[in-house]
Amino acid sequence: MEEIEKVQYQDELKANKFSTMFLSIMCGICLLIWAANEVGIFVVNRAYMRLGMIIGCICLLIPVGIFLWTKGTNKWFKYVLIICVSLMSISIQTFLTFHGVMLCVFPVLLAAQYTDLRVFRLALWVNLFGVLIAVILGYYFGCWDGNMIYATTYGISLEKDSFANRAAVMNQDYMTQLLLYFALPRMVIFSVISLSLSYILKVAKLQYVRQNRIRMQAECDGLTGLENRAKYNQRVSREYPKLDAIYIVYLDVNFLKKMNDTCGHEAGDFVLKRVAEEMRKLIADDIHGYRLGGDEFALIFCNYSEEAARSMITKWETNLKPLNRREDPVHCSLATGSVYASRPFDMETLLKKADESMYERKKAMKAQRIS
Repeated sequence: MEEIEKVQYQDELKANKFSTMFLSIMCGICLLIWAANEVGIFVVNRAYMRLGMIIGCICLLIPVGIFLWTKGTNKWFKYVLIICVSLMSISIQTFLTFHGVMLCVFPVLLAAQYTDLRVFRLALWVNLFGVLIAVILGYYFGCWDGNMIYATTYGISLEKDSFANRAAVMNQDYMTQLLLYFALPRMVIFSVISLSLSYILKVAKLQYVRQNRIRMQAECDGLTGLENRAKYNQRVSREYPKLDAIYIVYLDVNFLKKMNDTCGHEAGDFVLKRVAEEMRKLIADDIHGYRLGGDEFALIFCNYSEEAARSMITKWETNLKPLNRREDPVHCSLATGSVYASRPFDMETLLKKADESMYERKKAMKAQRIS
């Protein structure tokens, strides 16, 4: 489950990046609409347009700025994103009521990128009440679209039914009519769309977890949790030949067979897990770790200089903790062999050299121990 959560986190970072890019584009579109209104292409009240767009753009730029500051790696970024986009939606709905009403769905669509249902619920409830707030504030401060009551009920006839007469009817019990004719229908429509998306999101999350579990089982070693030989072979054939530089380290556990024969396979499995635990201190996005099978492991440094990679391995070996338990009579250790190359290089040749280097080191360590 830990590996699945790691994959989910990586996907969340991609969603953060996409959302930020989309918000930047959205901000640009808002500025273009604002400019078009200023030069007379649109005929929306300029004061309302300015207020709506200024507040909306500020709300859009806040998560963009936070993303640039934090690289989008904070787990709370998605919540800030949804709140800011929701405030943008409420702002534009308030000052440009009729034009901005469909924006209430926008935060929900962004939230649907994340597998965390809490993000979706946040978007749902904030914008559900946001529709209500925007309708009420729009009546007092925005481009109120009250004439839609008459347009949908009686049809528009300026000669027979002036806007002043229609507005007079609204003033009789304006709050009830605001809630009944404006807020309620929009909230119902928004709820239906959001709940439909919620169901789709739940199904997608189940499929996502199931597919990632299957993939993890196919690519990860069940005992150590490291990536397995299948994943290693895939990268060796597809990814590693394209690197500018590569540093390959093969690792082999000395005396593991003796440990299994003397103390049992449970003790041997403990040693293998300890090796994986130590390897994880090095593993990163550009340093891959594998259990190739049995007592064989590998570390691959992608696009590191030879000096940097060798320095990291030397320091790691120096600080390597004991692999076996104190009570076990057999002392296991790691034999390493490495090779470095920059483009162009032949992977098959490099792997053979790394393997030979590791076995030479293994023989030397065994000979030293016997003597």
